Amino acid sequence: MPPRLFALLLAPTLLGACATIVEGTSKSVSVVTTPPGAACALSRAGAPLGTINPTPGSVTLSKSKNDINVNCTKPGYKPAAVTVSSKFVGTTVANILVGGVVGVVADAASGANFDPPAQIDVSLEPDAPAVTEAAASAFGITPESTTPRRRATSRRNSGN
Repeated sequence: MPPRLFALLLAPTLLGACATIVEGTSKSVSVVTTPPGAACALSRAGAPLGTINPTPGSVTLSKSKNDINVNCTKPGYKPAAVTVSSKFVGTTVANILVGGVVGVVADAASGANFDPPAQIDVSLEPDAPAVTEAAASAFGITPESTTPRRRATSRRNSGN
């Protein structure tokens, strides 16, 4: 067999799992919150992936087709949750042409054919401020002034 023909036949086997080789099977993902300083837990399909405390920060995740759930908390703010999806990468299409079924199966098994976002942004809303006693008295608000009053009614004796 001529060397060129042998190389041509061997190439698909060597180039199989192209996305796994080119793109890798893991990626660093940053979580940025507004305001900063929150604690965020990342999970996928109910399995914990990592924690970032405090934000901003990053964690290395294995690639997967499954969504990433991010739950963040910070004192004085309502908890916030976002779900992000990974995008299908075009390297797998090249695998179909060059590497055949073996490469596509390897990329799918490793998750390399999906790419999570490089950064996940989460906004936290402040809790409703509680009215303190000092603030209430500064505005002349007392517990009695916020209680509805009953109108006084007089009863007349009908004389019977």
